[in-house]
Amino acid sequence: MRFVLVHGGFHGAWCWQRLVPEIERLGHAAVAIDLPGAGERLTEPASHASWRAALRDVVEDGDVLVGHSNGGFAISLAADEVPDRIARLVYLSAAVPIEGESANAATDDNVATEWPATVGLPLDELLEVVDVPAQGPCVRLTTPRAANALFYHDCSPEDQAWAWARLTPMPLAPSQEVFHLPTFWGSAIPRDFLLTTDDRSHSVAQDNAFMRRLGLSTALSIVSSHSPFVSMPAETAQLLDRCAAGVLTG
Repeated sequence: MRFVLVHGGFHGAWCWQRLVPEIERLGHAAVAIDLPGAGERLTEPASHASWRAALRDVVEDGDVLVGHSNGGFAISLAADEVPDRIARLVYLSAAVPIEGESANAATDDNVATEWPATVGLPLDELLEVVDVPAQGPCVRLTTPRAANALFYHDCSPEDQAWAWARLTPMPLAPSQEVFHLPTFWGSAIPRDFLLTTDDRSHSVAQDNAFMRRLGLSTALSIVSSHSPFVSMPAETAQLLDRCAAGVLTG
C-alpha cells in the first residue's frame, strides 16, 4: 500500500519527515508532496486548479491519500479529479469542504473566532499578511508562541524549533475559491477520519461537522496535538495502517 501525504496550511512535505519511516516499517510505501504555494513550491501560484494538477501528477492506482488540516480540502479535490486511482481517503484532523462554499465558510472561519483565545494574542498580533513573489497575498504566523500553542504543544522544544524554522506563509487565494466537487460527493471511495483529541487548533464540534459531511459516525482517535506526525509518529503510522486495512469502513 502506498500513502500520499498531503500537508496543511503553513506546512509542506517536510512535516511528514518523522512519519514516513514509521509507515515504511509497517511494510507500506509513502510519498509526501508540496502543494503549489507551500514548502519548496512557495512561489508557484496556489489555487484549486493547481492543487488538482499537482495531485493528478503524483497519485497512482491504489493510493491512500492522507490529508492533514487544510490538506483535507486538497485530497477532496484529488478525489474529484482522479477518483478511479484512489483506494481510500484519510482525513487527519482535516477540513472537509462544503459544496458551493469557500474554505473559510467550511471551517466557520475558526482562525478569527478561536485562535486569539487559544494563543492569548489578538488576531492582528499572531497573524500578518505578506506578499510572496508570484503568489500574492499570504498570511503568516508572527511568533513561535502561536505555532506551538496551535500545532505543537505536545512536541519537544527541539521539535517545536525544527517546525517553526520550516513554516511558510499560507496563500489566501485558495481559501476564497468556491468548491465544486460533484464526482467526489458521488464517489464510493472509502473515507476515514482520524481525530486528534488534544487538538487546540479547532474544536471537536468542528471535527464532528467535518465527519457529518463525509457521512461518517465513527472515527479513530489519538490523544495528541494537531501534529501527531511530529509528536507521535509511530502511533500515527499504526492508525494509518488500520485505516488501510478498512477497520472502520471496510
